[in-house]
Amino acid sequence: MTRLQVGRRGLVALAAAPALAVPRLTRAQQDWPARPITMIVPYPPGGTTDLAARPVAPKLGEILGQPIVIENRAGAGGSIGAEAVARARPDGYTFLAFPTAVMTISPHIMSLPYDPATAFTPVSMSTVAYGVIAAHPSLPFRDVAGLAAYAKAHPGQLRFGSAGNGTITQLSGEMFAAATGIRLEHVPYRGSAPSLTDLLAGRVQLLFDPVALPAIQEGRLVAIATIAETRNPQLPTIPALRELGLRQAEALPWFGIAGPAGLPGAILDRLTAALETVLAIPEAALAMAPMGLTPRFEAGEAFASRIHREREMYGAVVRRIGAAAR
Repeated sequence: MTRLQVGRRGLVALAAAPALAVPRLTRAQQDWPARPITMIVPYPPGGTTDLAARPVAPKLGEILGQPIVIENRAGAGGSIGAEAVARARPDGYTFLAFPTAVMTISPHIMSLPYDPATAFTPVSMSTVAYGVIAAHPSLPFRDVAGLAAYAKAHPGQLRFGSAGNGTITQLSGEMFAAATGIRLEHVPYRGSAPSLTDLLAGRVQLLFDPVALPAIQEGRLVAIATIAETRNPQLPTIPALRELGLRQAEALPWFGIAGPAGLPGAILDRLTAALETVLAIPEAALAMAPMGLTPRFEAGEAFASRIHREREMYGAVVRRIGAAAR
């Protein structure tokens, strides 16, 4: 079992440790947390990862009895903040709040000073941002079948914007095109906001990005499908790709929490239980809803398996299209 897969079974490893080490480790676990906990967000304040972490931190601190301090360490596509956590002591006082890409896409598009597969202990998924295929309203289709038919009749004429080369918003579009057998032209931007601006202006025709949700709700864009395992609660009439037989095109943007590799099982279990409680509090959902985010708890082997599975999936897409961070 790799360090990435460490979960509740971490307690078994502790039981096998030398006898003299057990009392000291047990006291540390019993006393945890005895001081504030740092939650590193590897992006600037106000970004989606930051906004996903902040509604969770105060309630989590209340349950654990110590404040959770959000620390933004931006740069290098999230790798600066992630490296700080990878190199931190696994004592339960430093954690990483991260988006999908840090664990699953970045290893394939950039050189990292750590191996995401072994440098972290996954704790839990915390939030999902339901991706959506958004189209300019001037286009003559309103569903996936119509989109595919139009693209086949007008090869190369549909352009989709993304938040940049190698981002999940690009890979989502590429996966959809491959699954439906159509050709889409990719237009990278420096972030989701400018890609949305150009979609609204008609300079690109499609986005595969949760950022389009408010404009869809305002009637300025058309929702074609939800890029997720289930329908978006905020767009209940829009089908998920899985319902349309396009499961292979799913690319769910999610956010999670991880600690350094070797996090003791007792600390992992207590933090996981606290997160499950926090994410079930209605206030968490209310705080996230305006940002198009939804709390979702997934931990243990299920979460570790998701990370491994999606790392393999996105790696295959990156190799196929030759994506790279620029």
